[in-house]
Amino acid sequence: MIEISNFGTFENEDVKLFTIRNSNGLIAKLSNFGAILISLFVPNKNGKLDDVVLGFDTLEKYFTNDICYFGSTVGRNSNRIGNASFSLNGVTYTLDKNEREKNNLHSGFNSYNRRLWNYSIDESNNSVSFNLISPDGDQGFPGEFNITVTYTLNDNNELKINYNGKSTKDTIANMTNHSYFNLAGHNMRNSYESKAIYKC
Repeated sequence: MIEISNFGTFENEDVKLFTIRNSNGLIAKLSNFGAILISLFVPNKNGKLDDVVLGFDTLEKYFTNDICYFGSTVGRNSNRIGNASFSLNGVTYTLDKNEREKNNLHSGFNSYNRRLWNYSIDESNNSVSFNLISPDGDQGFPGEFNITVTYTLNDNNELKINYNGKSTKDTIANMTNHSYFNLAGHNMRNSYESKAIYKC
């Protein structure tokens, strides 16, 4: 079952919160802002549901989510590119130096986790898909990149994330989800404040 509710606004556009439930009571919450995984509620040993994904309770806190990238969809490239440049097919591409003014981290300043994605739902598969078209030259990467990220919560208690991308040119594509987990539940914390950790 999939529910859609309002999560706030971004650049005068409505942002949605998607709640997916499976037949066993597991719950995943997602947003089309950044194609972010907000929460994942799973039963503990006593059968009580706990949220095991770290993040924030309000949309506004995700606007500055560029240090820890809680729950984010990261692209085009996750991790670091040394000296913020790479060569492909004899051409050198220069990227943002957003880590210690030296490296490119998670593709730069205008990252995918701070954009509003299009969305569609598939009730039959209990899934939500988010789509983003990244123009040729976006973030410094070659090729228009059409990317779809699909979250599926099945009755085997699996949350699956599928990435499907197509570029008009040879490019780098190395995407990931950047969730942090506390399997005891995010409220069972020692060094956490609110719902988030600040040292990543």
